[in-house]
Amino acid sequence: MTYNTIDLWFEELSAGDEEYRHYWYFLDENEQAKAQRFVQKKHRLQYVISHGKLRTVLAGYTGLGPEKIRFAQEASGKPYILADDKPHEVNFNLSHSGDKMLVAVSVSGSVGVDMEVWDDRIDSTLIADACFADLERQFWQALPDAEKTAVFYQFWVRKESFVKAVGAGISLGVAKVVTSIEGAARFLSIPDGYGLAHDWHVLDLDLGTGMSGALTVKDISPPRVRLKRLCVQPYLP
Repeated sequence: MTYNTIDLWFEELSAGDEEYRHYWYFLDENEQAKAQRFVQKKHRLQYVISHGKLRTVLAGYTGLGPEKIRFAQEASGKPYILADDKPHEVNFNLSHSGDKMLVAVSVSGSVGVDMEVWDDRIDSTLIADACFADLERQFWQALPDAEKTAVFYQFWVRKESFVKAVGAGISLGVAKVVTSIEGAARFLSIPDGYGLAHDWHVLDLDLGTGMSGALTVKDISPPRVRLKRLCVQPYLP
C-alpha cells in the first residue's frame, strides 16, 4: 500500500450463522459487552458484523489475527490501532448506514469516510438550516425538488467525512465546513484550528442508487482510491 493510496471496503452488514460466530470471537471484551447492551437484535447483529468485518479488513494490513488487534481512542473518541503501546501506522475509519458499511484504510495519516442511505423520513430542511453554510443552503433551496435529496446528502457526507477525519464531533460546527456547490468536490473553508482548506481533499463516492458517500484526507493530492470487497472466508484462528 503506497502513501497516496486509500483503500475503501464496501460491505454488507449481513453474515451467516457460522460467519457471525467468528466475528463475535474476534471482538474484545469491551466490544462484546457493548454489543450485548443493544436492545434491538438487529442493531446488535449489525454491530458485531461491522466490527468483525473491520477487524478482518485490518488484519490484512497489520499482519495480526483479527482477534489480536487492539484499539485505543483519542480524546475525541476516534479509535486507532495500538501496537507496542503506540499508534500503528495503519489508519482507518468506519461508517455504516442501513445495511451497508464502508471502511477507509490509509498509511498516510488521518482519514475520514461517511456514507448515508437516503431516508425520506428525516427533516432535511431543519438539518440544512442548522448545518449548512449560507452558500450551501441557498443553492440547495433553489434546486428543483427532484434534485434536492441527492445534493442534501452530498453536502452532508462531505461535512461528516471531514469531522471524522479530524476526530471531532458534530459540535465542531459543521456549518463551518463549507464545500463547493458545483464542479469537483473541494473544501472552500473549514473551522479554525485545522489548517488551510486546500490542505484537505474531499472526494464524492459513487456507492449506488439511493446512497451517498464522501472521503476526506489531508495532504494527498490526488489520492488513489481502490474499492475493495471481502471475497474470502473470514480468518479462522
